[in-house]
Amino acid sequence: MACLIVGALFAIFSVPFFWGQYQVLEKWPVRQAQVISSKVVVEPAAKHEQLYAARIEIVYAANSNPVTAELTSFESSNYEETVRRAGEFPVGSRHAIRYDPHNPSQARIGAGWNRRFFAVPLITLGCGVAFALIAAGFFVAARMAGPVAAK
Repeated sequence: MACLIVGALFAIFSVPFFWGQYQVLEKWPVRQAQVISSKVVVEPAAKHEQLYAARIEIVYAANSNPVTAELTSFESSNYEETVRRAGEFPVGSRHAIRYDPHNPSQARIGAGWNRRFFAVPLITLGCGVAFALIAAGFFVAARMAGPVAAK
């Protein structure tokens, strides 16, 4: 029963994540942004670990005003992978972004109907499904074992 409850909670918690990403895709306007800075930085991490982030700075027009925003496009403990991902955004390159019309400096790069953009809600939902399957397995095992005779 506990696994089923945990699974249901994970499924319920995934809904706001899905909704937030859906809102970005449906409500935030698309603009072309130009990369003005692209670098790999070291982020604070647990003791004896290093976390690298691909940090990019972009400029775009929102409501006829230029806006500059700094985005983290990727984080990993693998330096080479982070450098490779930062290389996808060389200085001077242009990329489609979506920005929040109520807070134009809030932007998303790579927003789309894809697994990468929906990773957090999909992982949360996947955990819920895994716990639900475990609960179903326990339920089936208990049904197959039948009632336990009292001695």
